[in-house]
Amino acid sequence: MKITGLQIFWMITIMDLGMTLIMTLTPSLQAAKQDIWISILVAGGITLIITWLVTKTVQLYPEQNLIQFCQTILGKWMGKLVIIIYLVQWYTILPIVLRQFTDVIHIMILPSTPKAAVMIIMLALIIYATYSGGIVSIARCSEVLGPIVILMVILTLLASINNVDLKNLLPIFADSGISGIFNGSLPLASYLGHSIEYLMLASFLYKPRKGAPYAYWAVITTTFFTLIAMVMTAATIGPNLASEMWYPFFEMSRKISLFGFIENSDPLMIVIWVASVFIKLTIYLFISSYGTAQLLKVKNWRTLIWFIAPVLLIFAFFPKNVAEAGPHYLTNYWIPFVLPVNMIGLPLLLLVIGKMKQRKKMAIE
Repeated sequence: MKITGLQIFWMITIMDLGMTLIMTLTPSLQAAKQDIWISILVAGGITLIITWLVTKTVQLYPEQNLIQFCQTILGKWMGKLVIIIYLVQWYTILPIVLRQFTDVIHIMILPSTPKAAVMIIMLALIIYATYSGGIVSIARCSEVLGPIVILMVILTLLASINNVDLKNLLPIFADSGISGIFNGSLPLASYLGHSIEYLMLASFLYKPRKGAPYAYWAVITTTFFTLIAMVMTAATIGPNLASEMWYPFFEMSRKISLFGFIENSDPLMIVIWVASVFIKLTIYLFISSYGTAQLLKVKNWRTLIWFIAPVLLIFAFFPKNVAEAGPHYLTNYWIPFVLPVNMIGLPLLLLVIGKMKQRKKMAIE
């Protein structure tokens, strides 16, 4: 299974963009208020640091994926401990994202449809995409859906220009302060930091050593569109009102009214949301199945899909409400644990120890 650098670009971009726009604006606005744009710039900087750590770590052993080079760098037992930490991240995010997807669809467009029906349909799609072609089919889907998602975002933003009131972004640095801006950047950075999956995906590239620029450009592209979209949302709805909404970017699209007959542009947002969730779930299902198979030395990684998928569906029903599936998971696990440990701490540890081992080996030779 081999993929191209451009496909990596689209995979990271789609995985980050839709989820960040829908799920992180409210907690970021609550912390940073009208200074949300500064928080996004800070989050972009944090994400670039994560991407630098990830790409430098991958370049130590470009032909190996995370499961393999963890054990090469840290040894068998310490390596497996680090792998388990990442597996916990992958296994917990799958049911949460599926539930978040279902909640958005249920609240915004299909309130009378049973949640189970929505979940099962999406689960069937991601199983088919993952099982049929593995990372290759996921990469090809990303290459097709990526430009469509970007086009939908651009159309939504262009159609919303008439509703923007830049006075809503004033005063600057008055109500939030440094702590508010930094706290507002953390939800954004934790979602934009999905370049961390490059640790697992890079070994599938035709030229693993040359994949880093595509990861950087994916982060830069996502940060740019997130910046424009969130600033326009805050300027359209107002930071105070937007911070009280579940999905303010979605609500901004509902305010679109052009030429007296173009209104309620919900379909644009649905395309962005469904495409982003679909790619994110398929990538996580693939790396969970493939990574677990490598760890347990199972020859056919596809067989694990049939064990993971039912568990994923069952756990998606565990959150009692929208808050538990979204803000609670974000503030209680993703920000305090995944961001500092999985996205920064462990890649830094692998990079430092890996560099030391390589220099020691060169000195001996």
